[in-house]
Amino acid sequence: MSDALWSLVCLGGLWGFVACTILLILKAFPARDRFDRLAAVKWGAGALICFAAWVIGMTQA
Repeated sequence: MSDALWSLVCLGGLWGFVACTILLILKAFPARDRFDRLAAVKWGAGALICFAAWVIGMTQA
């Protein structure tokens, strides 16, 4: 793959990680003293996948 493609993977992973982390905070804790486990698993898994893409993109770019 070309360096430009790995750079796009890196940037997409970074912004995906940031977005998933923000959504994890907002969706998993919808109100005070409430925790939505399903939303936490969904957005937490998304954050981990995006973090892995970010790291792989950084090592390859």
